[in-house]
Amino acid sequence: MALILIVEDEKLLRWALNEQLTRAGHTVHAAPDLAEAKEHLRKHQPDVALLDLSLPDGYGLDFYKQHREQLEDSVVIVMTAVGQVEDAVRAMKLGAFDFLNKPINQEELVRLVERSLNQRSDRLEAQAARQSRERDLDQELIAESPTLREVLRVVDEVARSEVSSILLLGESGSGKNVLARRIHLRSQRSRRPFIEVPCAAIPDQLMESELLGHERGAFTDAKSTRKGAFELADGGTVALDEIGELKAELQAKLLHVLEERRLRRVGGSREIFVDVRVIALTNRDLAGMVRDGGFRQDLFYRLNVFPITVPPLRDHPEDILPLARRFLDELQVKFGRSFTGFHREAENSLLGYSWPGNVRELRNVIERAMVLEENSSIQPEALILDQLSAPAEAAKEAEAEGGIVPLEEMERRLVERAMQASRNNQTRAAQLLGVSRDQLRYRLKKFGM
Repeated sequence: MALILIVEDEKLLRWALNEQLTRAGHTVHAAPDLAEAKEHLRKHQPDVALLDLSLPDGYGLDFYKQHREQLEDSVVIVMTAVGQVEDAVRAMKLGAFDFLNKPINQEELVRLVERSLNQRSDRLEAQAARQSRERDLDQELIAESPTLREVLRVVDEVARSEVSSILLLGESGSGKNVLARRIHLRSQRSRRPFIEVPCAAIPDQLMESELLGHERGAFTDAKSTRKGAFELADGGTVALDEIGELKAELQAKLLHVLEERRLRRVGGSREIFVDVRVIALTNRDLAGMVRDGGFRQDLFYRLNVFPITVPPLRDHPEDILPLARRFLDELQVKFGRSFTGFHREAENSLLGYSWPGNVRELRNVIERAMVLEENSSIQPEALILDQLSAPAEAAKEAEAEGGIVPLEEMERRLVERAMQASRNNQTRAAQLLGVSRDQLRYRLKKFGM
């Protein structure tokens, strides 16, 4: 049941409304004027406010404007006399739920109050869920460096704006997906869906259906009608991950949707209006692809309305150790183990590495270290940091010698490093190399280790 504030100067009507809503199980405070209503608001937060517009000490609409912030979590229903419909419409534009014309139908009033309470409950539940997601997102993001803090400032500004297309540029693993979710959650569209489409992971023949949907019978396996990402996200946000992988034919269809805000499902004949914000993510040089003919120029300009470059982890090293510690805390639950932190030399190793795989690689390194480490703190020997640099070093040697390092030699080096990192534990070394224990044993025997 709800706390309801009635502001009505007509004594008989005020009594009747009070009686009707009290019988319906609500707690009611009936105020004869705006002064008493203001005093009640100072002490209580009503779930519903029934507000007459013509009162002896002022105008109800002015009162609503003045106390909008206090009534933000309340449902406001205005009561109007003949000739006040325009004022009621203005109240609804301010945020009022609905209006009732006098004389008031008592049964209609109770139904309207119940409907408004259901809507308020849904709104507050969605708001709580959104705030919970925002808290989770804030915990997921660590930005102690000025570089990343500036990026987050720009991200939050564009989130609150009406910009329809945003382009997130940056290396793989740098956090573009996290920022895309942040943009959605901090936008006016946060109550509507957020749909991510991994453009590189979906087969070309299914991509059009994934984006635009399809009608039943449109192709062999289309046994029912299906909405695509743009329809599902109507009113919300579509994040197109790895947009540079989209084929030319689909680029043209995507451009049509962005420009016309309409789409046609595969096999369909009618056009469907959609209202979405598009966030495109890529680790590729789209401008270079345009010059080389690999990406449509008109689509590039349509997506590039507000470009944001996400810096690689090596450009904001102040965040490396805070991120590493956060990952260590998170993963302790997964592994059921407790670590006190990182040895000083391990921290120096993390800070001295270039992180070609960015934040994603950092998390993987911490996870592997937790599998390998037997001490209470992470030691430098447990950090496998040179899996990608080993081939790079060999390539430099080969270039200097004017030759090519044999594949077998490269394989031997990696096996040797894995055995060193695992302290000759074959099971752990096999896990690091992504092979079975038998496959590792074969290589150990082959290389005479």
